[in-house]
Amino acid sequence: MVSHLHTAKEALRRMRRTPFAMALTLLVIAATLALPTSFHVLVKNLRMVGGDLEATNEISLYLKPDLSNDAGRRLAERLKNHAQIAETRLVTKEAGIEQLKTYSGFGEALSALNFNPLPVVIGIRPKDSLTQPEQVERLVAELKALPEVDLVQSDIQWMHRLHALLQVAERSFGVLGALLAAAVVFIIGNTIRLELYGRREEIVVQKLLGATDRFIRRPFLYTGFWYGFLGSLGAWIVVGVMLLIVRAPIHQLNVLYGSDFTLAFLGFQETMALVGIACFLGVAGAFAVLIQHLRDVRPE
Repeated sequence: MVSHLHTAKEALRRMRRTPFAMALTLLVIAATLALPTSFHVLVKNLRMVGGDLEATNEISLYLKPDLSNDAGRRLAERLKNHAQIAETRLVTKEAGIEQLKTYSGFGEALSALNFNPLPVVIGIRPKDSLTQPEQVERLVAELKALPEVDLVQSDIQWMHRLHALLQVAERSFGVLGALLAAAVVFIIGNTIRLELYGRREEIVVQKLLGATDRFIRRPFLYTGFWYGFLGSLGAWIVVGVMLLIVRAPIHQLNVLYGSDFTLAFLGFQETMALVGIACFLGVAGAFAVLIQHLRDVRPE
């Protein structure tokens, strides 16, 4: 354990002897890791937006114009007992016209009408168990078939689009993550290969003194580990800065739409996963190069 700790410290000291090359390599690794990480954060926030939309999704039933408020009230009470409906909200003809006067900007014109053209509206909130757009779509079709209903309006199309977008984003994240993971392995592997040939004479002397390949590989593996570890920290900082930059525009959107949405960053487990994956890629890149090139370094 002590020897491993000493080797890890020595590997870090060797990296610091060439600060410019180390900084440039870490910058490339951090940028490469930041791309899939930021994509993951984007997908995570899209899921949160989708959850909020589903939680606030409401189906509006516009009843036939000749139905009275009492008929609408009886229908709303009947729908409360539906197995897939959590809550109903009745908007009478009088309440509807008052809301339209308040928010449409045509209050005077509406007041001049001799009759109320608006129908009774019933707002329906589906139960939380209806998590899939197909389930909501079946409920909408059932409500459309009611004889009292003239029109049904819902956000089902937006839910379909959002779910499709999430599926595309998740699959794209998998492909992008795999490609950029291979890029990190290549970057770190190439860095280790250059260091290996730069220390060729030292390795030859170690082999002449009887050092095993495992002993010779150890400092290079720790170098790969440090590149992965420090690169993941750099990626974490880059993604954090990106979120700080877009926080102000998101706040303005919240003010405009009356929302309380906040951007989600990486949690503790996600941060540990980022660091762990980066360290693994660093060690894997170093190991692959050492297996291939260390055998070529031999005493002549």
